[in-house]
Amino acid sequence: TSVIQVTATDADDPTYGNSARVVYSILQGQPYFSVDSKTGVIRTALMNMDREAKEYYEVIIQAKDMGGQLGGLAGTTTVNITLSDVNDNPPRFPQKHYQMSVLESAPISSTVGRVFAKDLDEGINAEMKYTIVDGDGADTFDINTDPNFQVGIITVKKPLSFESKKSYTLKVEGANPHLEMRFLNLGPFQDTTTVHISVEDVDEPPVFEPGFYFVEVPEDVTIGTTIQIISAKDPDVTNNSI
Repeated sequence: TSVIQVTATDADDPTYGNSARVVYSILQGQPYFSVDSKTGVIRTALMNMDREAKEYYEVIIQAKDMGGQLGGLAGTTTVNITLSDVNDNPPRFPQKHYQMSVLESAPISSTVGRVFAKDLDEGINAEMKYTIVDGDGADTFDINTDPNFQVGIITVKKPLSFESKKSYTLKVEGANPHLEMRFLNLGPFQDTTTVHISVEDVDEPPVFEPGFYFVEVPEDVTIGTTIQIISAKDPDVTNNSI
């Protein structure tokens, strides 16, 4: 693949022998690049160059007159070459299991925790989309992608109750939304992880059941007569006395 063409000028008379006949050669940058000795076109010399392994290259090109023969004069130039990124690395979760905890009093939309699928690419090629694909907590929790740090933020979707359910499991997927068809054989360009969420108990106030009473009392009722028994229940597991 052609990268760039360099051109050296020689002030000598081109019609006089080889004084102005310039030959190009590469002094630094092999085996990654080569240069056409006549045209000065720099080309890639290796297949499948990897930006994640080496991104910047300093290539030094020499131009020598006298057709490159001994005794010719030479000049050099430096070409700085940067590899641009392509989406050839699939995202991968560094851990297959996450353990999180949340108070049962956590309000809707509050953050439970974060997951992260690492992608060696950069920019748009490293963008991530997180989704909950399975688990008994799929209806209770939600996940959104932070566009700045490409992490998945798990939030509370429905009210929690330690007394009703003490733990949940989520299967979370992280996937690249921008795929390059020529690299699909390097995929799959998504990965999954399991998130275990423990619900923590908090001391909750007693609750009257029902929350409203209507009582009729005769006007001549005697003092000390029981007219109604009301009952409040402690929702906590400890069932503290009221």
